[in-house]
Formats: sequence, C-alpha cells, structure tokens
Amino acid sequence: MAAGLGTEPLRPDEAGSSAERLRRLRDRLGLSQEQLARRLGVSFATVNRWESGRTRMSERASRALADFEARTEQPEAGAPPEADGQPEAGGQPGRREPPRSRQEKPRGRPAMPGSDRPIQAVQPAAPLPVGQSSFVGRERELAELSQLLASSRLVSVTGPGGAGKTRLAIEAVRRWKPAAEVVFIPLEPVRQPQSLISVVASGVRVRDEPGVPIQASVEAALAASPRVIILDGAERLRDDVARLAMSLLAAAEGVQIIVTSRMVLGISGEVCWAVPPLECPSATAGASEIASSDAVRLFMARAAERLPAFTSADVAPHAVAELCRKLDGLPLAIELMAGWVGTLSIREILQDRAILLDQEPAADGQPGSRRLVDVVRASYDLLRPEQQRLLRALSVFAGPFTVDDARAISADGAPAAARLIRALVDSSWLLVSRGADYNRFSLLETMRTFAEARLDEQENAAGVRRQHARYFAELAAASEAGLAGPDAARWTARLEAAMADLDVALRWADEADEISLGLEMGAGLWRWWLFSGRLGHGRGWLARFLARAAQRRDELTGRALASAAVLAAENGDYAAAVQHAQLALVIFEPLGLRERMAFAATVLGSAQRYLGDRAVARRSFQSAMDLRAALGDRRGVSAAMNNMALLELDDGDLARARELFEQALMIKRQLGDQRSLAIGLANLSEVLIRTGQLDAAHRALAEAAELAAELGNPQLVGTIHCNQGDLAARRLHWEQAAGHYRAAVLAHEEAGHANDVAAARIGLGRACYRLGRLEEAVRHLRGAEALAGEISNPQRLADARSALAEAGEGPAGPPPGGLTARQAEVLCLLAAGLSNKEIAAELYLSPATVERHLATIYRRLGLSGRVEATRYAVTQGLAGQTR
Repeated sequence: MAAGLGTEPLRPDEAGSSAERLRRLRDRLGLSQEQLARRLGVSFATVNRWESGRTRMSERASRALADFEARTEQPEAGAPPEADGQPEAGGQPGRREPPRSRQEKPRGRPAMPGSDRPIQAVQPAAPLPVGQSSFVGRERELAELSQLLASSRLVSVTGPGGAGKTRLAIEAVRRWKPAAEVVFIPLEPVRQPQSLISVVASGVRVRDEPGVPIQASVEAALAASPRVIILDGAERLRDDVARLAMSLLAAAEGVQIIVTSRMVLGISGEVCWAVPPLECPSATAGASEIASSDAVRLFMARAAERLPAFTSADVAPHAVAELCRKLDGLPLAIELMAGWVGTLSIREILQDRAILLDQEPAADGQPGSRRLVDVVRASYDLLRPEQQRLLRALSVFAGPFTVDDARAISADGAPAAARLIRALVDSSWLLVSRGADYNRFSLLETMRTFAEARLDEQENAAGVRRQHARYFAELAAASEAGLAGPDAARWTARLEAAMADLDVALRWADEADEISLGLEMGAGLWRWWLFSGRLGHGRGWLARFLARAAQRRDELTGRALASAAVLAAENGDYAAAVQHAQLALVIFEPLGLRERMAFAATVLGSAQRYLGDRAVARRSFQSAMDLRAALGDRRGVSAAMNNMALLELDDGDLARARELFEQALMIKRQLGDQRSLAIGLANLSEVLIRTGQLDAAHRALAEAAELAAELGNPQLVGTIHCNQGDLAARRLHWEQAAGHYRAAVLAHEEAGHANDVAAARIGLGRACYRLGRLEEAVRHLRGAEALAGEISNPQRLADARSALAEAGEGPAGPPPGGLTARQAEVLCLLAAGLSNKEIAAELYLSPATVERHLATIYRRLGLSGRVEATRYAVTQGLAGQTR
C-alpha cells in the first residue's frame, strides 16, 4: 500500500522556500519525485504537492527530510553515486576517500581472528520509511508473515507491482523488531549490478577501507552487529541480490534478510511468501461485511484523504465493493481510483476504470506520477521473450486453467510450457490454486488486461483465440457423453472450472460467424446446462446460433434443436420444447439417425406430458422405447421405461408404474450409472409412498440421497428432498416435511426447474397449513399457483388450487402492472418492510436475484425506489398479503 501524508496549505512565503529546497535536493541527487518519495516514506503525490506549493510539510516530515539531507550532503566513502559510474581499478564503483596511512586507521572493535584489520562498528542505519497514512487491514497477512520472519533467515515477499509488498514488509518488521535493528535499502536507484554492494554498505553505514573489498567490510561489520536487512525491489537485480544474500547469510550468522520482489530469488534457504490481493467482499455481501473488508476500507481511507468531507454515506456500498472486485483487490489500483473521488461518481469510476488506470493521477501533470500500466509494464519487461509470448497467449483464458490447458493454446512444447508457467509463477504473474489432482493458475484481471493488449498487438492474436475456442469446443462436445457416464463427478468439476472459458469460446464463435462451432458447443453442453441449473443461459446461446442456421437441415442443427428442446421443457416452456423436438425429428428421420430420433422423441413426450397431453406423450415415449430396443441401447431402454412409468403414475396405475420402475432400476444397477440410478430410486419411492410402503420408501430415498451427494446435481437433490417431504407428510411429521420441502425449493430454484419449484412449494404450503402457519401457507401456494400458470402446467395448477381450497382460499387474479408472480411476491414483501436480504431468505433466492427483480419492478412500473414501490403495493391491495 502506498503511504500518504496529512498536510496543510502553505503561505506564499513558505511555498517558494520549501518547493525550492526540494527541487535543489532532487537536482543534486538526480532523483525523480517518486524516488524522493520512496526515500522519505511518503507518496509521490505528497512530494508533488510540496513542490507545487499546494501544501506544507508536517513537523514529522520536516524532520525526516532534514535527516535525509544531512545524510546526503556529505556522502560517505563507498556510498553509491546516484548516477551509475564505472568501477575504479582494483575496487568497487563509486567515489573513494584519499588513502590513509596505517597509523590513521579509525578506532574499532578488535580484529577478527585471522584478520589484520579492525572490525568497523556499524553506524546507525537509515531509518525505516515512515508511513504517514494509516496502515489498513492485512491482520491475517501480518500474522502469517510474522511467523515466517520469526523462523527464517531469508524471506522473499513477492507479488505483482502494486500489491503492497514494501508497505506490508515494513509494517511486519516494525511490529517485530526495534527500528534500530533494521536496515531498509531501496534498490530502485541501483542501475548497475556493481553498485549493489556499495548501496548495502551505505545503508548499514560501513565506510570503505583502502585495500579491503567493501563486501568483506560489510560482512565483518554485520557479523559483529547483526541486523535485519530489507532489500526492497530486487527484481531487476535478482541474480546479483541472490549472490549477495547467500554471502551475507554465510558470513554473518545473526543477519536476517527480507527481500521484496516481483520475482523469487530461487536460492537455497529462501522462504517465499506471496502477498495476496486485499480481501474483497462477495457480490452477495451485506453492508456491514462490505464495510469491514480490507479493500473497501483502503478505498474509503484514501478517498477521505483526497476529499476530507467524504464519508461512507456518500456512496452505495455495493458499488464500492464491485469496484474493488474489478480492481482485483490490488492496493495500488484501489488507491489510484480513490484519487478520482470528488471528480467522478463511484459508478463513473467503475465504468471508466480501465481508462482511468492509464491516466496520471497528478492533476497538474507533474513528473513523478505513477500509472498502473507503467508498473505492470516494468514487470512485463523483466520477462524473457518466450515467457512474454506464453503470457500473451494465456491472457485468452477467462478463468483458471491447468498446465494441460496452457499447452493446448501454446506454441511451445509440453515440457517448455510447464517450465515457462513456473517462471511466470515465480515472477508473480500467475496465481496458483493447489488441488489434490492438479493445480490451477489464473491472472489477476488487471494483469490479464495488460497481457491481452500485448496479444492484440501481435500478428498471431486471431490464431491464439481460434485455438482457444476450438479447444473448449472439443471439451463441450465430449461433455455430453462424459456427464452421462460413471465419471460424471469429475466432468462436473471440470466444466465448473471451465465455465467462463466456455462462454468466451461461444462468444468468439458468435463474433467470428463460426455457426457450426457454436451449434456443436450448444449441442454438447445441454446436459451441463441442465445439471448445473443454467437453463436460461444455455437456451440463450442455442437460440442465437439456431436463428442463424434456420435454413440448415443437417445433423448438427438437429442435435442443437433437440438440446434446445430439453432445456425448454425443463425450464417450463413446453410449447417451445414441442416445436424444437418436432423440428429435430423432421431432420433426423430422412437421415436415418435412429439414436437421435429416440432422443428427440423422449424430449417431445416429456413436454407433451407436462402439457397434459398424456395420450400423445405415451406414443412419443413408446416410439423412443422401440428405437432404443432396436439399437440394443440398454441405458436408453431403461430411461424410456422410467418415462412410461411416470405416465402410469399420472394415470393412477400404481402397480404398472412400480413394475416399470423396478425393471428400469435392474438395468441401471447393471450399468452402474449413479445419477440415473438415483433418479430411478426417487421415482420408485413415490409409488411406495402412495401405496403405504413407507419403510421401503425410506430405504430407497436414503440410497438415492447417498448417490446424489457425490454428483452435485441440484435438480436431483431437489427431487429427493421433495419425496422425503412427501414421506414425512404421510407419517404426519409436518415440521420435518416442511424442512425437506424448503430444501427442495432451494435446490430447484438453483437448478432453474420451474415445474419442480411449483411442486415443492405446494408441498411446503400444505405442511405450513398443517403447522398452523396459515399466512405462510397461502403465500407459498399462491406462488405455486402463479408459477404453474406461467409455465402452462395444468396438473401443477390443479394441485396448487386444490391445496388453496383446503386452506379456504379461492383462485387468485393476475398480478397488477404486468408483473410476474415472483415479482409480485417480491413487491409484497418489500411493502411489508423486509430488507433485500430478508426477502431473499423468505423466497429462497439470492440477494442478487432480489436486486434484479426490484430493478425490473421499478423500471416496469416507473417507480423511483422503495417508498414509491410500497405506496404502489398498498394502492393495489398487495401489501400485507404475504405476511
């Protein structure tokens, strides 16, 4: 974190003298404003304000400046020149004092054994830079770093530029050691490796001795009076710093060295500690959690320094939280953006952050300003050409990636890719998430944006993006079979990690007009979109590519149509599902693709069943079963039997339904398909519950739940919970039943299955009614009624109205203002005085989803906020309906 300084306005007579004093000092030493700021432990903006006469120095800063002037007016022998020089013959670079006679040797400690020269006492070292602004947060990091410092002699504090390495290291050392025992040595001014030892000698106040190597003098002095040495900014001189560190540690047993660097030294005994980004609040965090996060605290503190009247009441907490997340929790980026407070609103800063980060923060354009892009570029320039090339290629990844992923889009060979990735990790470009089977790597968004810009400057940028898209298209295509097989859990984890990159590949296919690639991905991903609850997301992509392939009648288009039909049916859009499935059959039949025909017929039958056309659905399911049998597809036959059994269940033929379920389960057990087996057991339990075989139903559901726990499939989890609720209800255990139904609603909401949500809410409403919670019961039943109407499911609508009749309620009219049923529920709860978080808990939604619903309500009804929304709800008779 950068240090700041509280300053006061200057009088005109003070301005000229102070500014001239600073300019003369910088000119004499050849320093920029930023370099002088680092010597004094303040921000470059503070030095800029001093020199421009806008503020005056505090007493503390004046003392620090006077001390620095005193140390630099009469340079000690061996101190490094600010401008690089050539080494003198037989010695180190820099200016030497005239040789003194042997009789003129200064007094010192007794000579070391075997030495004919006295040991110099180490003079008081340069003080640690004084941070004039408050140190914000980082308590956990300080604790971790302090533990390392207490047990290790060489600690490298690493991280990208702007991560706050220096300030964090100084703060940790300040809390751990007395300042008199610490030497802080900034390496930024060192332009030649030969000057390194002279800078260290100057830092520890060791004078050069005629005829004696300066390094030997430093080692002897430190052996006599050990110190903690902080070598700040070692990346440009990594190899030289590594050699010097090994020498000093070997020569002086009590010496401890702390290195801050963007790159690890890579030597024996080095303990590397990477500075993590600042803690940022999640998208669903509440106001108190946002206010307590380190990233937001830093932003607010620096904004208040910029604009003293600025307080948390001036900004929306979630906007600041979003800004900090977009800035990766990078302290320098956060501080730079805080500098725009008072000029731009938080939303404007958020919108234009990429442009603003590339601007000089000093309003008057004085030299010494810092841009984030310059800090990142300095790190980039330290990389070798082959490392830069791989980094540019890796910028196409939107999410975490493995070494194998990197190899797929890299021009380098497999061993080279792994070696280069290690170098990028050591150079603080890549973050590592360690796993049991493989590690994943990622770039901070700030760093990725920079690398992507460098990629776009290269001629092969289009080729890298095409290779990335094709790689993930192959993953998407393979996932259809992978998620249906015994290795489904591994495939689920793989696709979850690749979600952002799959979207990037789809977006590339759309923008590059690669329609076939987009259709192939959509046709393959339907199962993933279904299992993960991303139904609307998947439908959107498929609709986009199918619209541009409207005239095509090939197999790929048919597969995409069938996939769109599945998602539409499970999303409650049964009419669209029927349309897509019928079109797919029209394509598959002339091509003789019987397996694809069976799939489309199954989807068609499911949609027809939900619409209440059970006779038509039976014909479709029978057609699918006949095709599967002809193909010898036992898995497909078991699925067709399961679907036929559901129809028998709807018609009330429980004996036939049980017979078909058990036949299907026999095949599924032989095939070892966990997901399919869990579904079959859950379906069988429904028959067992209806026929009063409650212990058998309990055993079936217990086995199903055990299988589902390993799969991470929210729809399956919801189905099992719903049936467990039915079982508890049959046993009159209403509190237990309500708990299962609540869990089912949550799971089905997550999965996006509207039909199943309605079923679970009907069960929950009935349980609440039995528990005497009438208002809650009616609210759940009204929600189920409205949802069943929206998806045109007559069976669910009849079930909801039957339950409402039991509670003494009649059918409800449509919500006012063109609102959906869910939006009307949100509005009712808002009018009852509930917060967004409380509404989310009541409706089993995320706070972010509630915020989206409210935004839609305000826009659709032309309301300005909660007050007008409450007034509207009261006038429409909505207030009080759900409480």
